[in-house]
Amino acid sequence: MRILHTSDWHAGRIWKGLNRLDELERCLEQMARYVESEGVDLVLMTGDVFDSGAPSAEAERAVFRFFKRVGAAGAQTVVIAGNHDSGARLEAWSLLAELVGVRALGRPRKAADGGLMELRTAAGETAQVAAVPFAAPRTLVSALELADDESRSLQSYAERMGRLVQSLTRRYRSDAVRLLCLHTHLEGAVKSGSERQVHVNEDWAATPAGLPADAHYIALGHIHKPQEVRSSPSPAFYAGSPLQLDFGEAGEQKSFVVIDVQPGTQPARFQRVPYEGGKELRRERMTLEQLTAAAERLKGSGWLRVTVPLESADPEMNRKVRELLGASALAVDVELPREKGEQELRPSLELEGPRKVFEHYYRRRHEREAPEALLEAFEALRKEVEGF
Repeated sequence: MRILHTSDWHAGRIWKGLNRLDELERCLEQMARYVESEGVDLVLMTGDVFDSGAPSAEAERAVFRFFKRVGAAGAQTVVIAGNHDSGARLEAWSLLAELVGVRALGRPRKAADGGLMELRTAAGETAQVAAVPFAAPRTLVSALELADDESRSLQSYAERMGRLVQSLTRRYRSDAVRLLCLHTHLEGAVKSGSERQVHVNEDWAATPAGLPADAHYIALGHIHKPQEVRSSPSPAFYAGSPLQLDFGEAGEQKSFVVIDVQPGTQPARFQRVPYEGGKELRRERMTLEQLTAAAERLKGSGWLRVTVPLESADPEMNRKVRELLGASALAVDVELPREKGEQELRPSLELEGPRKVFEHYYRRRHEREAPEALLEAFEALRKEVEGF
């Protein structure tokens, strides 16, 4: 049985005012061609199909086009909801998606209620897929426990996740390919930095010890950096995202996982296939003169975050860089010389309060004192935010 594992598409994501759906569609096109040409039997999509619970029609069209195409090629698909998805919406469209071989699960369920799926390939092989969509802490740990004993409730999240997984996987059969799909932050996973931080806190991480030892493959979603979780008792991989989603992911090689496996004790074989179609995110540190000389090359090299070292502040630098690089320059930073004694000065400023810190920042950035009207507006906004 040949299985393809993909995850974290975030279709419809708007980032720094940029819609990157065309890049994602190129990645999905490449992946669909792979399914068709390489005889893939089963596609596992482990969550964050969309970037929001109410995606655009264009994003839905791109996703449904992929599912329809791989279904026509004879591949079945299992989709679970991620923390960015609407589980209810996903299960609603899955009623029609089943016509092209797609099974979707929006919330954790018991084995008998759809949490353990059994699929049969065209060649007659059987796969059992234990599916665990994203489960917010509040669904696993009661408010009473949290109020009563925080350490117990935090431990209880990992324990309850482990019990949920165990309840699904204890029905594994020896004559089937045994799979687990899970959208969660697994303790020890290396984050990219573009994940929603409230959902990747170590305090609420599931633990590798809660994973089954008899699974042929554990397909993980939620962390955008492709990686194998070596502490898992069974082979476990985060497929990662098809696109570099933020500059924290610059330089990452994005890929989907292909698994060749058969029932029994024979170990599965894995390979990573790089995605094609996404633009690279790049960090560049250059003077304005260097940027001018390299402008044509840089404009075609991907999406850029440019840092320009300066001897003194230049309020026009952002405009100058964007005129050189056009839409490729998504972020422009300037780097000013560090002021003498700045490290010693900062703690004392912080003790004096936010206004002093803001005054110091404005003085460094603009080489002049902040206007009184601006300081008054800063204070009014600060008080409004802090509820004074």
